[in-house]
Amino acid sequence: MKTIQTIEEVLTQIDEIISWSRQNESPVGYFASTYRIMTAQVLKGIQTKKFEDNSRMTILDIAFAKRYLEAWNSYRNGKRCSHAWRIAFEAAKNQNLLILQHIFLGMNAHINLDLGIAAASIMPYRSINPLKNDFNRINEVIASINQNVQDSLNRIIYPVHLIDQVADGKDNAVLDFCISKARQTSWTTAVISSNTPKFLQDSVTAVVDYATAQVATQILNPKLLTPALSKALKKYESSDVKKNIEILSSTKNI
Repeated sequence: MKTIQTIEEVLTQIDEIISWSRQNESPVGYFASTYRIMTAQVLKGIQTKKFEDNSRMTILDIAFAKRYLEAWNSYRNGKRCSHAWRIAFEAAKNQNLLILQHIFLGMNAHINLDLGIAAASIMPYRSINPLKNDFNRINEVIASINQNVQDSLNRIIYPVHLIDQVADGKDNAVLDFCISKARQTSWTTAVISSNTPKFLQDSVTAVVDYATAQVATQILNPKLLTPALSKALKKYESSDVKKNIEILSSTKNI
């Protein structure tokens, strides 16, 4: 994989995944498109100096993104990657999954596993606390683009459009809440990892990966989503994967 030194280079590599997904009509592009928008918004936050330490936030964002990009590169080349990411990537072969399930599988692996580990990796041993305010501020930056993501989903998933009309946009709070709760969990991971000696770091990562993979299995088979309900909801989704990815990517330059 190419060496990454800037967030702009991160965006370029995500664009390559999106392009591959469009060409291959792969649901992998659903999360990639969503993550591209969020990464661009974090970059904008850095450029407008919304963080306490914008240089450090750049380093974190690159370290965070590299875990996703390296996982995808390993998977594509038949090499080992984390269990959580393997489940997410393998799920792209399942034509019965809902679009939101694909997006949530990516968010689960990247936030619940990657974010905390990446945060600890850029901070000195047992010195994670100075990062906390900026870590939390990411939620505010990402929340600012949730309506844009929602608008894209409205165009490809009719039930989401209906809910959005009824809720008058307040349903965005659900997405905000899910991301915020996941980041709270990842902060706990960051603290634990930061306070773990280097020779035990891989063990901590393996434990977090296992737990994140368990969440992934719940996303794949949620208790409230019966096969019949899933099949019914699937009928209200656009089946044009390429077009869906194009729509989700259309707000990438906000």
